[in-house]
Amino acid sequence: MKINEIKNNWALRTSTNIGVSNKELNKYEQLCFKPQLFFTSLIPDGVIGNIMRLLAILILSLYMTPAFGQNKNCFCEKDSLMNQSVIECDTTKLSNGSKLFWQYNCDRIWFTLENAKGNRVVLDEVDVKLYGYTYRLGYHLIKEYKNSLLFRSGCGATGPCDYILIDKANGAKLKELSNLICVDTDAQWDSSYAYPFDFIVYLSDSSNNLMIYYIDNKKKLTVPFKEKLTAAIPEQQFDKMTLNKNILTIYYETDEREKSQMKIDLSDKKYCR
Repeated sequence: MKINEIKNNWALRTSTNIGVSNKELNKYEQLCFKPQLFFTSLIPDGVIGNIMRLLAILILSLYMTPAFGQNKNCFCEKDSLMNQSVIECDTTKLSNGSKLFWQYNCDRIWFTLENAKGNRVVLDEVDVKLYGYTYRLGYHLIKEYKNSLLFRSGCGATGPCDYILIDKANGAKLKELSNLICVDTDAQWDSSYAYPFDFIVYLSDSSNNLMIYYIDNKKKLTVPFKEKLTAAIPEQQFDKMTLNKNILTIYYETDEREKSQMKIDLSDKKYCR
């Protein structure tokens, strides 16, 4: 069972398009309908029909239960809409053997990191009344790094969002950031993709510098930024970033709605402060 994941620029949408795939349905037909050929002559037709209906309901109910085949809490018997919401209970496996997964019941929604030894740490919780907003309010993995995980969280309908760096071995919070530049590549409406860089970019508090922070080695570059961006969330005036060898190109829109770009040589030692 799959739930269509919402990917937009913070305008919440929900999906109730949940069901058995064509492949699963074919398997379902083989299990439920074809065995009738083996006992047709032994049981009256009316009884066979009732049995087959009961079998169909039983097996379909197993498919429709998010917790089916999982040792996790992913079902609320009191709220069918909650079971059709955007809470994705799939497990994300990390390179160090740890796992990430959401769980929910009628009283609680929580996000867990389970290490390779089976020890669990709850990283985040969402108010059960806001289950439909879990995708943008709760933790959403942006990228796995060597020793840490970068999450997006707490997004308003049109931004901004919070960003949290977590130690992927023990779940400890390492760093909190806000309004990163061009990091939400997974949420782009037309062409989503995984964030590709081993660094993050953000504006300094005074907005006169671009800060480039390498997650794994904690190296920081400070690059002067002369353009004055006056939007309520100036980071949203940046369109995209590209990297060619050591040259980082950042594209943005000025207050005059003109397209502009800035090229940064990441190997230039003058940016290391």
